[in-house]
Amino acid sequence: MRKNFAQVLKSAKIDIEAEYKRLYGLLYQEVEHSNYIGNKIRYYDVINENFTAFWFRGTSLTLDDFNSVNEFKFYYVPQNLDINYLVNFCEYLYNLSLAVYNTVHLYNNYASFVMEQIRRVIESIGYEQSQDNGIVIFVEKSVAAISVSETLPQPLSYKVIAYNHHSMRGNIESKKAILLQLSNLLESKRKHLHSVNSALEDLIFYSFNNLNLRHNNVDETNKSKYKKFIAEMSQSNLENYYDELYQMCLLAFLEIEQIERTKIFNELKSKIEEI
Repeated sequence: MRKNFAQVLKSAKIDIEAEYKRLYGLLYQEVEHSNYIGNKIRYYDVINENFTAFWFRGTSLTLDDFNSVNEFKFYYVPQNLDINYLVNFCEYLYNLSLAVYNTVHLYNNYASFVMEQIRRVIESIGYEQSQDNGIVIFVEKSVAAISVSETLPQPLSYKVIAYNHHSMRGNIESKKAILLQLSNLLESKRKHLHSVNSALEDLIFYSFNNLNLRHNNVDETNKSKYKKFIAEMSQSNLENYYDELYQMCLLAFLEIEQIERTKIFNELKSKIEEI
């Protein structure tokens, strides 16, 4: 049976609290810029005072203002410190440090050090970095998702990775939107999928058509599409089926990619076996 993520972390002996406190301390560490020695300022204050140079600030004039608007509240000793809290803080601190690195060059050395520390933490907990429109997020590693994303057009390639982001948990509408984009792309490749795995093709497209994705399967007045079992299913159970369908979609793309690879190796096999 596949381990859940908490079990993986436990077996790897990752101390989430210790990693979080290290990073939290870096945000409030006193630093000195490259032109002066001995004249120190808190890293938080560096960010706060230079915030108007950051492109993602919206209308906020300081980091304090930005935190208030977006309800970013991080504490040295959080009441509920879990993996999501740690990843949220990593994203927060990494993107702020990236902005410092790109705009406040006097503190490049420290910003670079902070980002490297975050990358080490992210790697240690089995997450990886993804980026879109200049914003960095961290998602659970998925070899299949990475492989498939490399073959897809933007912005779908990013969304395939982002499906695993912690903010997507419980966000069934966002997951639904990604699955619909995958269904449209798979539709154009359906004949290829059928040729290599007809059972998978049948299961995927049955799911697209009956899990309230392509059609409204929960409206009782729509007799031809209504599915009582789906209509009465809890949102959490439906989300679980969406997650499994997502995995099947990844497998489908990998199966299709294998078609050309199989041809190449069959040709190689023929040449090797020639007498």
